Amino acid sequence: MLTKAIFSLMNKMQNLPISILENIRLRFLQDDEKTFSSSETELPLVIEPVNEKSFTVLKALLNESCDWFNKQLDTYGAILFRGFEVEDAEQFQKVLELLNIELESFYHFGSAHRVRITDKVFTSSEAPPDTIIAPHNELNMVPVRPSVLAFFCQVQPELYGETPIINTAKLFNSLSPSLKHKISNFPQRFVRYVPHHLLKIVFEELSPEEITKLLQKQGFDFKWEEDGSINFECSYIPLFTHPRTGRLCFCLSIVDCLVSREWYRNIGQRYSFGQRLYYNWLPAKLYKRIQQGLTTAATVVDGSQKQTSTLNTYFLNEHNQYTTMTAAEAKELGEAEWKNAAIFQWKQGDILVIDNLQVAHSRLNTKLQRKILTAFGNMCNIHDLKPA
Repeated sequence: MLTKAIFSLMNKMQNLPISILENIRLRFLQDDEKTFSSSETELPLVIEPVNEKSFTVLKALLNESCDWFNKQLDTYGAILFRGFEVEDAEQFQKVLELLNIELESFYHFGSAHRVRITDKVFTSSEAPPDTIIAPHNELNMVPVRPSVLAFFCQVQPELYGETPIINTAKLFNSLSPSLKHKISNFPQRFVRYVPHHLLKIVFEELSPEEITKLLQKQGFDFKWEEDGSINFECSYIPLFTHPRTGRLCFCLSIVDCLVSREWYRNIGQRYSFGQRLYYNWLPAKLYKRIQQGLTTAATVVDGSQKQTSTLNTYFLNEHNQYTTMTAAEAKELGEAEWKNAAIFQWKQGDILVIDNLQVAHSRLNTKLQRKILTAFGNMCNIHDLKPA
């Protein structure tokens, strides 16, 4: 057993890059930093100070070796700056600018409510603390999306609140041949509805005319309703080739409560006995019917007027008809997401930088206090990328 452990450690060390800087240490996550074990052992690459950990030193490191840090991001898909003294949104933004990330000032198309902290930094999510945010690539239904996404832990969670990350190429390759065939050959159709009173959240301060131009530019099919609400849709096969590494990228964008159910099952000990029964033992058809009913109740008043934004995804089969995942396929995908996820505890001052083309992210349930900020940039159009 000892020999096996030493061999495993040597393999991990062999996969680490050679540091060009004496005052940083490179490693992968240790077992005591993870809240759940998985098959993922090399995500993210952890970069921490050897001695001096001040923000001034971090700025100097990034200023001196920006290209080297970005090469590691390409190679590993995510890097975690841990142990440096980063205190606020302004310093977080400065780190990203020193990495030559062209940050976006606007968050158009977002599904979650966010609070703007600086002109280019937002809160990561205002979702209810008990809710799991399913794994996804940021702006996964939008052709023009960030290639880089970053998070900053300004206030360490009191309990839970992890941000799992997944190498989507490993995830895709772990799926059954039949599910891989379906994902590879049937385009996904994204159908979004935004009521008039939420346009300012989804599109910030854009006018209807500006929203129309934005949707036309990105190739959406769309229709304005008489009350000022809007429906818009687009389709694509979610597999493409990374522009720099040539690796497979799988856009994780399937919205299905049976996929998310597998995540609730795996952290069931965090919920009440009744909730655990609900997630674990309810038949799949009944579970999905109840979840869809809860969604309908939350989005419809008097059976007609939708009150919240909705997003649905479908597969387009060979007859160009809308289909969804089977219960077995949803279960398989949810289990594979969990098995391939790196789930670690946030620490004060952490900065996690993600290649949004290679790596998906999620959010587990949390206990207040928790304050995670986010920023993104280096926008790209997936229609310009080579198909995988």
